[in-house]
Amino acid sequence: MIFARFISTVLHPFIVAPVTFFLLLQNTDLPVVNRIIVFSVASIAAVFLPLIHVYLMKRRGHTSGLDIPEREKRISPFIVSIINYSLALIVIWLLRGPKVFIILMWAYVFNTIVATLITKYWKISIHGMALGGPIAALGQVISLQFYWFIPSVFLMLYSRVKLKAHTPMQVLAGFILGFFLTVTHYKLLM
Repeated sequence: MIFARFISTVLHPFIVAPVTFFLLLQNTDLPVVNRIIVFSVASIAAVFLPLIHVYLMKRRGHTSGLDIPEREKRISPFIVSIINYSLALIVIWLLRGPKVFIILMWAYVFNTIVATLITKYWKISIHGMALGGPIAALGQVISLQFYWFIPSVFLMLYSRVKLKAHTPMQVLAGFILGFFLTVTHYKLLM
């Protein structure tokens, strides 16, 4: 159980997102100050604001855990995330952020809308989506060698199933959807 929790934490969306942002920004010609600003805007939108929202939900008794195990209670944090990502997308676009980063923020908006629609009927794995999307983005923008991280989905699958958070199909579907939607965004918008 300790190993499953460790993997679930290391591959958590709140960890994977800023690592992805950092790596993508290192591959741009933005001045360091601009990189810090773009990184900060994206991280506030993708990590800090959603984390505060989920923490408040937990504290007020609206969910039993920070991963929001109740499918029907995931809609509100998804909507908050869509708003956060959209605002970050606009700010980064106004700051003339790199196109590859703007596409990633758009992918976060779009993919979360899709996840919200699916979640009304089925508990798709956001851990899976939030791993598949960044691997796709890094593979499309920096190097196809990032696709060597695709097998990490099996570690994610093991951890989420072992923790009784998801079924194998929910994790795989989340990963595949996040991966292919993000590849599609880059192919269409680059």
